[in-house]
Amino acid sequence: MITPEDKAKFLEKIREGNDRATAAFMVNPEYTGTMFKRLLSADSRSYDADFADAYDKAVAARGIVMMNRETRVRSETRPPAVTTSNGFTKAVHLTEDQLEQFLDKVSSGVQAADAAREIDPPTSITQIHRRCARDPDFANQFRISKEEGYPAYQEILRAEATRLALNGDYRALRDQLLMHVPEAKVLFTSKHEVGIDFSAIKLMILQTFPDLPGEVLDTIIAGQEKKERQALTA
Repeated sequence: MITPEDKAKFLEKIREGNDRATAAFMVNPEYTGTMFKRLLSADSRSYDADFADAYDKAVAARGIVMMNRETRVRSETRPPAVTTSNGFTKAVHLTEDQLEQFLDKVSSGVQAADAAREIDPPTSITQIHRRCARDPDFANQFRISKEEGYPAYQEILRAEATRLALNGDYRALRDQLLMHVPEAKVLFTSKHEVGIDFSAIKLMILQTFPDLPGEVLDTIIAGQEKKERQALTA
């Protein structure tokens, strides 16, 4: 984040005769001219009216800047950004510690996109895939971690389904459960004949989810019975 002190230094560099990009670099090598431009643009969320006014005065005091060889060389030698504009570590700059954190989280059942954002410093799943494309060893470790973490992810889904069912909202995880939890597939995809006894539905659900608390089973059964009644009257 650009601090008030950084803004003051930036304006000083402008008054000394530097262009916006060079002044930004001189304040902090991680800064770009665009970052300061956002503070100067009235249509930007980051707009700073006082800073924009001070910048106009600094530019007027500086006069027109002619791009010279020294300025071009400084721009060309600026180190590449380590992070994306959203603050995510770029693929090429991911450290061994970050990659290890990511793999550990995936192995424990955390979804890859979430794991990427949860490491410190964070990255994105896009950068992870880019790292895989350039690093076959990491790509293989990622594949293994996903395989190891899948059973844990299934348990996370079961726990979340239980929580939602207790809160009266069992439908929220339907798609994920159908894709990843075998017993849910049996429950949601079983076809019933017209006129089926609702006790059969209850028996099927009890067999499918033997470990769920009674109140959760009642919630599921009630929803399934309602679904069957609707099918009978359709």
